[in-house]
Amino acid sequence: MSHHEPVARRIPQALAIVCVLAFAATGCTDSAESDAPAQSAHSGTPSASQSGAAQSGAASTSSASPSSTQDPEAEEAAATSPIQGEDWTQSASSQTRDPIHGTAGDGLVFHAMRVAEHEGFYRVVLEFAGTGAPGWNMSWSDQPVEQGRGLPLEVAGVAFLDLVVTGTAMPTAQGQQDQYYSGPASLQVGPVDVVEDGTFEDQTHVVIGLDDVRDFQIGALEDPARVVVDIRK
Repeated sequence: MSHHEPVARRIPQALAIVCVLAFAATGCTDSAESDAPAQSAHSGTPSASQSGAAQSGAASTSSASPSSTQDPEAEEAAATSPIQGEDWTQSASSQTRDPIHGTAGDGLVFHAMRVAEHEGFYRVVLEFAGTGAPGWNMSWSDQPVEQGRGLPLEVAGVAFLDLVVTGTAMPTAQGQQDQYYSGPASLQVGPVDVVEDGTFEDQTHVVIGLDDVRDFQIGALEDPARVVVDIRK
């Protein structure tokens, strides 16, 4: 009897151990199944916040990242090449473009002026509020003068790029005065001196003073409307 009693006692213990092991195995399987989708979602598809962070770190020209309407300066600062690639020129008279008038009827208002230095070139940006696309014409000038009155403009340099942006409006309509440029009349970067002469009739006049005749190029950016002049170093 003393030989069989320990065996009897061990049978329930063994059964209990088997049940515990079976329960543990079932729990591990459920845990592995519940963990698998979470790992896949994390490694395969970033969460909304991760995706947003990645997009905001991307180039601002991407449609997924903040638009240039929200931060045009960031778009300009990220530029690594001139507006027209390697298409440099010194022929100012050949640089013309007709404006496109917007359908809203409010036209374009001179809103901001910026200068910046990039690798290999200096950049001048004129930003416009409103609808439409600006046109332009350019010329070299020995002595820049004001629009209308024809008085001399004080611009540093010995060579002067005269830029007239067409299709722009004098700020006479309601709300346009608040949008109109109110910054400094002159901005400098390196050997470049940019002087704005305001808007007269449908023309916004800006003179770019240089230390010498330099290669340049002109182009446009959208959302918001901007005229860009890049000057070769």
